[in-house]
Amino acid sequence: MYITKSQDAKAYEAPGHHNMQMHRIQGKDVSPLNGVWSAKLTLEPGGYVQASTSPAAKLYIVDSGTLEFTGGDTTVSIVKGDSVFVLPGESRAFKEINQSVAVLYLVMLENYQN
Repeated sequence: MYITKSQDAKAYEAPGHHNMQMHRIQGKDVSPLNGVWSAKLTLEPGGYVQASTSPAAKLYIVDSGTLEFTGGDTTVSIVKGDSVFVLPGESRAFKEINQSVAVLYLVMLENYQN
């Protein structure tokens, strides 16, 4: 069993991610989970992620706050309890829209096959 206490989560950075903190909580350099990893994303007021694509599938789960999430031609507001699944190669962008902290959890599926 591999447990990551919040204070021990590994901080990381990614291009196009602004005014936010990202902490890896499982997989990669944290635990032996292969092909999948997860992170806690904390967006400060006005924090955002620029539109981009990735070869991995991504599952986002909102824990707090309100975000505007854009995928392709669709833009929606998401709140606590909502989730978004983004396929590999699909463009996505999101931003905090209520001038308060928003927290998301990310599950990155590196070997996802549709």
